[in-house]
Amino acid sequence: MAVIADVIIIGAGVAGLSTAYNLAAKNPNLKIVLLEKEKFHGAGSTAQCTGGIRHQFAHPLNIVLSKISYPFFQRFTANMEYPVYFRKRGYLFVTSDSAKFASLLEMKTTMDRLEVPSEIVAPGEIAERYPFVQTEDLTGGSYCRLDAYADPYGVMEGYYRQCHRLGVKVICNTEVNSLIIQNGRIEGVRANGFETWAPVVVNAAGPHLHLVARLAGIDLPAAPFRRQVHVCTPMRQIPSNIPLIVDLDTGFYLHAERNGILLLGGTDRQTSPGLDPVVDRSGLFAFIEAATQRIPVLEDAEITGMYTGVRSLTPDGLGILGETEVQGFYCIGGFGGNGFMHAPAVGLIAACLILGIDPPVDPAPLSPQRFSDARQEETVVF
Repeated sequence: MAVIADVIIIGAGVAGLSTAYNLAAKNPNLKIVLLEKEKFHGAGSTAQCTGGIRHQFAHPLNIVLSKISYPFFQRFTANMEYPVYFRKRGYLFVTSDSAKFASLLEMKTTMDRLEVPSEIVAPGEIAERYPFVQTEDLTGGSYCRLDAYADPYGVMEGYYRQCHRLGVKVICNTEVNSLIIQNGRIEGVRANGFETWAPVVVNAAGPHLHLVARLAGIDLPAAPFRRQVHVCTPMRQIPSNIPLIVDLDTGFYLHAERNGILLLGGTDRQTSPGLDPVVDRSGLFAFIEAATQRIPVLEDAEITGMYTGVRSLTPDGLGILGETEVQGFYCIGGFGGNGFMHAPAVGLIAACLILGIDPPVDPAPLSPQRFSDARQEETVVF
């Protein structure tokens, strides 16, 4: 069986769905086929993310991607006709390290230039605002009141329903086995015993990004790493309206859901490579030590569950977005856990590139071919 399409997108997570939505919205006549290896759309990395949306990055392009995406999240419920519970909570980064604090000062200068409000916060002020945070060793922190949260499931489902309305065909439980390439350009894909032909194929396979790229003979330095989240019951000492708090020294973060449930993690940035989302308890002691060192009341926290997501990391901490050396074959991914928050911008930019329209920002720093050059890295990571 063969299917003819204009665009094939591999991966029905939020990045693939955003790309499909933007393509269909800009050109309703396109025949777009979206292939997903899992049984349901959004069942991969999108399903496991915590939904944070931040502006605080060291690299100016990441800040711009947030600026493009942010208004879309604000209007998502009305425009996409699906609730996402968008709410501004802010992000607070703290550190006791003088070099990391200097990076926060540089970040604020960049954010000021890009007209994004942020503030450098002294340890005493952090203690006054958030008395549950241990601040005696801190050099300071950075806070942005615009940083926010949205429900990942709602965002994914809103995109999916609009894609369906616009005629995008989503086929799940279908894994791409090979790419059809002739004379240096993409012609289609083979999946589950059938062929789909199209002059444009988009690899939005999340943590499998590098594996799909290899089918085209392309070696992308985007490696999958597992990240564990610890789920805790609400604590009266920790209000549910706090910002997402990140200790840059250990990577530990604390995120409060709207019902007060606490999500904790972040100490395993590059310690658990692999695609299997299994729970690994070997790092539990180091996690507890980092958590209670910064938030002492967590010694009394009740952990009710743990789950694992997988994210794709690149050497410079930036995502991958653009056409590869195989004509018509695009790669989107490797955003290191920021793919959800940047999905509106990434899908828009990808659609513009595919349709030959000038994108809202030059995505050259995200080029799949960039890794042979020395470029600015993203340093505010956790």
